[in-house]
Amino acid sequence: MSAPDSNSALAEAAALAESRVVGGRSCGACTLCCKVVAVAEFEKPPGVWCPHCIRGKGCGIYAKRPSDCRIFYCEWMLEKGLGPEWKPERAKFALVMGEGGHLTAFVDPGYPAAWRGAPYYAAFRKLAAERVITIRIGTKVIVVLPDREIDLGHVGPDESVRLEPGPDGRIVAHKVPRAEA
Repeated sequence: MSAPDSNSALAEAAALAESRVVGGRSCGACTLCCKVVAVAEFEKPPGVWCPHCIRGKGCGIYAKRPSDCRIFYCEWMLEKGLGPEWKPERAKFALVMGEGGHLTAFVDPGYPAAWRGAPYYAAFRKLAAERVITIRIGTKVIVVLPDREIDLGHVGPDESVRLEPGPDGRIVAHKVPRAEA
């Protein structure tokens, strides 16, 4: 793909992402995604501030920000049913919907238990009956199931999480090389 085609595709993807934002919502002073979500183009791991983030204001390189940042919106921005308590700056985590409806809460390492508070924990347990729920605190990953949690510890950038039925029929989770995912 040539540069103009690439720029055009990025502009279209960004416009599509922006069109999905719930009316009346904006990031405002919230910049938590700039801390909790990894940015591959900068080799920024999850759980540390992006060097370009101006906390409480936004991106210091907004016009030149990476494509992943241009098309990113947390679920609070996209899901009308999430009330103000789910806004990342208040909840201390950002919800991100992945492929196949996989929901991940990227938790601020400064508030590692935030996801366990009300109303979040009960909501995660309920949602776990319908979809995969993972909690990421930096590189630590916890899988939330309807009846329990599975703490996988550190999951590296070259690893993925696999869920499958165990010998007794209960779901088991384990880390696998990303190539096997």
